[in-house]
Amino acid sequence: MSDHSLFSIVTVCLNADADIAEAIESVLAQGCADYEYLVVDGGSTDGTVGVLREYDSRFGGRLRWTSEHDDGLYDAMNKGLALARGEYVAFLGADDRLRPGALDAVAHALEAAPRPDIVCGATHVFGPTGTRDEAPRRVVRRGLPARVPASHQSTFIRREALQSAGGFDLRFRIAADYDLYLRLVEAGRTEAFVDDVLSDFRLGGVSSRSERATARDYRDVRIAHGANPAVEELVMLKSAAAATAFATWMRLFHRAPGRARSPRPRR
Repeated sequence: MSDHSLFSIVTVCLNADADIAEAIESVLAQGCADYEYLVVDGGSTDGTVGVLREYDSRFGGRLRWTSEHDDGLYDAMNKGLALARGEYVAFLGADDRLRPGALDAVAHALEAAPRPDIVCGATHVFGPTGTRDEAPRRVVRRGLPARVPASHQSTFIRREALQSAGGFDLRFRIAADYDLYLRLVEAGRTEAFVDDVLSDFRLGGVSSRSERATARDYRDVRIAHGANPAVEELVMLKSAAAATAFATWMRLFHRAPGRARSPRPRR
């Protein structure tokens, strides 16, 4: 395997043996073979490491993995970034999937000259309340991008740009990806959007389970990037209240059929 692949696909996980095989299979199914696949396991105590060992031989040397304690999601993602050797990096959740042809679609977008630093594609979002496709979009609110244009499963960023920006800031437990994106924008990094659906994203991760904590983290990130603290505090309170009201309404009137699943670690 070349030490300089076009793509580094990084999955960070913890006790993910129920789901990670689907993520791995989605990488194996890519027509484009110009990638390496990195799995950063946080010291799982279930069968995750056994699953990784089973897949070792099927990647022809393109799979590398570690299993050791880390300080949470973004610390693990920083470890993956430090291990990466590809030109572009994408982070694929342990219970998410790359769509067939995703890497080919991104490689085609990278044929533009000069190559963009960031490529964002559409994401198929699914969960107990239904499914939808989310196209990448740029939204600016109060002078700053309101969000990363696409889910990180559908976002490919030049490794040099990520490293130059300093990686993920561990002060932000939920919105460190948003903070990093703002630093990339402030550095003048270029973007390209593609219409292709690049990944499947299952609702239920850290940010989608904790609306109030997410709102607080986004507030703190925006203030760190120069936003007005008083305004951001007011917006955060309104957002958290609206999210809580919506979650309550969903629990009361839109219960998913069948037995509820117990909460599980999500990385």
